[in-house]
Amino acid sequence: MKLSYVHLYYSTLTNSFLSKKVSTILQEFMPFIYVDVRPFTHHSQNNMIDDNYRDNLMIQLSHDNGDDSGKGSPADSHNTSNNRCKKTEIIDGFYLQRIYSRIIDDNESHLSHFHLVFEDNLVCTYDEIDKRYHARPIICGSPSIISIPSIIEGPAKPKGYYFKQMLKDILSISSKEIENEFASTFISYDDPRLTQVATGYVIQAIFFFLTNGNPFCSQYPCRLFNSHWQEELIYTQVINPVLCEEHLQIFAEAGK
Repeated sequence: MKLSYVHLYYSTLTNSFLSKKVSTILQEFMPFIYVDVRPFTHHSQNNMIDDNYRDNLMIQLSHDNGDDSGKGSPADSHNTSNNRCKKTEIIDGFYLQRIYSRIIDDNESHLSHFHLVFEDNLVCTYDEIDKRYHARPIICGSPSIISIPSIIEGPAKPKGYYFKQMLKDILSISSKEIENEFASTFISYDDPRLTQVATGYVIQAIFFFLTNGNPFCSQYPCRLFNSHWQEELIYTQVINPVLCEEHLQIFAEAGK
């Protein structure tokens, strides 16, 4: 399969500047692919999306007080950056993907075109093993979806962060002080590292097509490594953003 075009969509609420920065980096990384950025509104006449679609997609989950052991569940208030509320509205990623598939023009529906939406809401999928919804930064498919909030809320922060948050009253420290202490170890909103991390997820989504459905790598470090911890995410996408030998070969073949 020869991939020739990458189309990045941003919603009216998503930071369009981030999308454009990602497209610039991606174009440099994959010069053999044409990358463009497109505005996307949920109520576009061309999309034919029902005005009440969010009411059908939203799932109400009450926060609990327990640690999710690194899985980054949106039902875990300890993994939210600012604990804004005790109830979180999240969107089922696979249902959202079916809705967003309507944005794809019939003339661009063949495999040489890749479509990806930057979503500005928390996206989740249901885990049949633990019977819970978990935040997912990336949903691969057509179109692929990258949730900016799920990048922040999904991969878990360091264990020490949660430990200190639980004992902050005993330790006589504030949540803000803990946030500042661990700031370098996780991605936050308006974080300058978010561009590189978002670009890494776009590359993973592209490799989903280049590898016929396998976007992740078991080798650490590799930019396609499926990070469950924020520190892993930062290392593979910011500190050492490289591809392993296997995926370098796949990348080289794609550029021919």
